[in-house]
Amino acid sequence: MEKIEFERLAAADFQVVVVGLGPVGITICNLLGNLGVSVLGIDARDDVFALPRAVGMDHEVMRVFQGVGIADDLASVVGEYKDSEYRAADGSLLRRFVSPARPYQLGWPAYLTFVQPPLERILRDKASNAPTVTILTGVEVTALDAPSKPRLMLREMSTGDTTAVNATYVVGCDGGNSFVRRTLEIGFEDLLFDQPWLVIDVVLGEEGVDLPQTNVQFCNPARPHTFVVLPGNLRRWEFMMLPGETAEEINQPERIWELLSPWIKPGQAEIWRSATYRFHALVAESWRKGNVFLAGDACHMTPPFLAQGMVQGIKDTSNLAWKIARVLQGGPATLLDTYEQERRPLVRKVISITKNLGEAICEIDEERAQARNVAMKALVAEGKGTVVRQSLFPPITDGIIGFQGDGRPARGAGEACPQPRVMADGKSFLLDDLLGHDFAILALGMNFGDTVRNRARWLGTRLFEFGGERGLREENHIFEDWLSERACKAVVVRPDRVVFGCAADESELAELLDQLARWIANSDHGVLSTHLGLRQ
Repeated sequence: MEKIEFERLAAADFQVVVVGLGPVGITICNLLGNLGVSVLGIDARDDVFALPRAVGMDHEVMRVFQGVGIADDLASVVGEYKDSEYRAADGSLLRRFVSPARPYQLGWPAYLTFVQPPLERILRDKASNAPTVTILTGVEVTALDAPSKPRLMLREMSTGDTTAVNATYVVGCDGGNSFVRRTLEIGFEDLLFDQPWLVIDVVLGEEGVDLPQTNVQFCNPARPHTFVVLPGNLRRWEFMMLPGETAEEINQPERIWELLSPWIKPGQAEIWRSATYRFHALVAESWRKGNVFLAGDACHMTPPFLAQGMVQGIKDTSNLAWKIARVLQGGPATLLDTYEQERRPLVRKVISITKNLGEAICEIDEERAQARNVAMKALVAEGKGTVVRQSLFPPITDGIIGFQGDGRPARGAGEACPQPRVMADGKSFLLDDLLGHDFAILALGMNFGDTVRNRARWLGTRLFEFGGERGLREENHIFEDWLSERACKAVVVRPDRVVFGCAADESELAELLDQLARWIANSDHGVLSTHLGLRQ
């Protein structure tokens, strides 16, 4: 980490200032640092928040953490995410959410649980050792001027000292009450979900306790509640507050133990944390103003029923970081327009899906709850009551993806590219560890001709071949099967491991590279055509 005194900040040159160093903010600091970007990360807290909040993440988030180099460090704070069951008041099954079994398509279990404070410390330690990243804590932003040429006024909270700092870009990751968003006067679109809940995290004692082995949503109209299995001896309960209840009266030790009494008693566990929250469904009306961007809770808030809050925030950073880095390296500024273009509609869909599930869970009217139970039990009886959680979430459908001639997205476009474990030079790797931080072309059963090789060379895009005497070899058939399902032999992959598009032959692949060149090459169309021989 670059060492710099607070009073010398004004003389420093930062390409990006990140406001807020929760899991989302510290992740984008790491991603940008990996790409050689000069970053200042600031947070009003002196240290990470000491209590857990988010508890679930998916394989795409774990893949991001792999990319920043902390996957091995997370072994002690990450655990298996159990299947989730929705159960009626009488215990009958209403729905089951499951995750795909091994081999894992993206290289990691589809869903995992984690303990947030140590996760954040690992991310901060990693960022603090990056040569282009400066981390300042105990510092707050008091003003943000001129979004087109951002200038921030900072105050050191322990001394009251102030200074100003300029940045090419600012990313506000400062939570639901974001100072950055409020300063930009950006409002929220309200998707109309507002429920107060009590969240309780406990540490189980040594004495064995008979608890569910899965995550359970208790769809009980008398009081909807949730049970979550966390790593080690940590467990979480969430209880919906009923009309007329206040946060002050429900968040009391006697009341907490009364709510927990069907499962555990004092002496069998220690209360680590209890807190009341209002679960919202909100999407910022704009995710950018000038050169200032929003990410994470600063621009979207989702109910917790699919564990997507932090997940979507980390995916924001993965989408935005490579685009900022590429523009700073001379790429076209239009790349930055695609951040909101790609992420906002997708996140809105995810929140809407989660909201609909939440409304089913939170039903407290007896008659409507009974009607819900009848409908959901009918699906269970028809064999439609089990859902793969990942099947609920859509791909990116606009922005930097390839398109077919009829205007539809290219095959596979917007999906996460598979990450098989591969053999190369006699060693075993997860695929991303070989790809680097740029676009890549992966092919199986296709010989790259001069047309493709010339385009790839001019675009600085690496080629990877599977099979053959010198190609990569999969330990399973994840990539091979994925291509086969799409009737393709090659795929163009973005730096965030999102698929730009798949191709069945060299002609289709060349067309995809033509389209990619128009996105990422900072050149006018005539020069581009001369370099690549693009079809006019």
